[in-house]
Amino acid sequence: MRIGFPGTGTAGRHLPPEVAGPEHEVPPEPDRMDQDTAELAYRRGADIEVTLLWHRMTGELTVSVTDAASGASFELSVAADEALAAFHHPYAYAAAQGMAF
Repeated sequence: MRIGFPGTGTAGRHLPPEVAGPEHEVPPEPDRMDQDTAELAYRRGADIEVTLLWHRMTGELTVSVTDAASGASFELSVAADEALAAFHHPYAYAAAQGMAF
């Protein structure tokens, strides 16, 4: 299941393929997703993909960032009360945590 945020271009991504029009293409789930991992939020813009993931078995929340232009990617472990801030501003969050990216 994909959840979008209005105005970010992700709204409507959760529509089933038989209902979604061509403007709401539903991509296949990433291979790294399994029964233990749930995607809570996803956004893409300017070649940057950001995904907020919940790992059911451990209760851990992570933010995954991929830069399609450079091929660089990183993943952050985040506290529940900081998850949305990290999702919306992953580079600032990573820098505040002392992570080089």
